[in-house]
Amino acid sequence: MATVFVIAVFVADTLSGGSARAFARAGAAYMWATGASAGETVFDSGFFSTRRALEKENKSLREELTQLQTRVAVFDILKSENESLRLLTRFTERERGITAPIISSFRSSPYGTFLIGAGSEDGIRAGNLVMAGDPQFGGFVIGRVENTDARISLVKAVFAPNETTDAVISGISVMLLGRGGGQARAEAPRDAEIKTGDAVFSPLMGGKAIGVVGGVEVDKGDASERVYVMVPFSLTSRFVYIIGE
Repeated sequence: MATVFVIAVFVADTLSGGSARAFARAGAAYMWATGASAGETVFDSGFFSTRRALEKENKSLREELTQLQTRVAVFDILKSENESLRLLTRFTERERGITAPIISSFRSSPYGTFLIGAGSEDGIRAGNLVMAGDPQFGGFVIGRVENTDARISLVKAVFAPNETTDAVISGISVMLLGRGGGQARAEAPRDAEIKTGDAVFSPLMGGKAIGVVGGVEVDKGDASERVYVMVPFSLTSRFVYIIGE
């Protein structure tokens, strides 16, 4: 059918001396103009422009939301740091020393060590005790300075993996074995009156508290019980207190 139409147009154009061809071209131009006009009408109708405006607005709102979330996160960090510093200032009422920031991850080291931002020029010496927690309840020794540089010191955690520490729980002397992550384990006589929540002290740490009992397990027939000890606060503290000599 299309072939017949083309032949008919060709014959008509020949007989008309080219008039049919001119007419066809004019018709095609008219149809193109009409289509373009219709397209402009659709685009100018507001549908696509409104959609583009909404996409731009959504992008702007997402960017604002990201900025607000960042500001909230920064505010929470500053609030946490201020609270930590406020609590640590109470140590000065009982112990002579200084406050220092933790500048490396407490949990990342497989050796149970971390760095603090204070060193020999600040009066820090190897053997100084490092404390954290709420001083209102006495605070807890979480480590001891191993070595110092001018402005940086390396601290070994009390409960570093496989680190042993003499301790006393409810009047019972035990040997704690560090497990890392602020946790340790000990064996105690089966009849020892040790319960969850009991404070754990160490004569090697000046008789200060180093943790609390997190749980007690005993198997039938065993002459001893397993005592699990932990630091009773998150190890995400940003500051610690170093007791001076």
